Amino acid sequence: MADIAAELQNTVLINENIKMVIWNCFEINLMGLNAILLAKRAGRMARGFGVISGELRELSLQLQGSMNRLSSASQDMLAESSHSMIQDRRSQMLAHTSALSTENTCYLAETLGRNRKAADENSERLRMVHQRLAEYIDEAYQACVFGVVIARAARIESAYSGEHSNVLAELSNDFARKVDSIVPRLEELRRISGKMK
Repeated sequence: MADIAAELQNTVLINENIKMVIWNCFEINLMGLNAILLAKRAGRMARGFGVISGELRELSLQLQGSMNRLSSASQDMLAESSHSMIQDRRSQMLAHTSALSTENTCYLAETLGRNRKAADENSERLRMVHQRLAEYIDEAYQACVFGVVIARAARIESAYSGEHSNVLAELSNDFARKVDSIVPRLEELRRISGKMK
């Protein structure tokens, strides 16, 4: 029962981190759109910055997709954990009832056996959800690492943007801060996921 409570607590922590990453992705997406418009306004010298800004927007959309899949897996985990808690409670009640009643022992033994089988199946589904969760976290983490590289490239490109270089440099620093703020969330998700295996 304590494992189930820990599982439910982990689900809450996962969902909080997912919400923060999705919010950061939304902000990166808006910043990328703004950067593309600024680069178009700056003209030929800022064309590379515009391309990199588009890549950051794509990255934010990819991360949002990963977070949506992660959220779905988290909801599956919550459902399976709840189901597991119900199965455990049923097993406890059946075990207690079988100790009290000797006349229905055969029926109770069959019911207890079916309940144990259902609990084993539920445990396997929960294991598979944990595996999916870890895969989605790794996918998002790798995308974020790529985002760090893109944000650094945006800093470099901003230097070649002529008279607009200061504005674009500031924007590229904002990109870098946003992408960097996602990394600890994903590391926290990895830590939580590692505890659940």
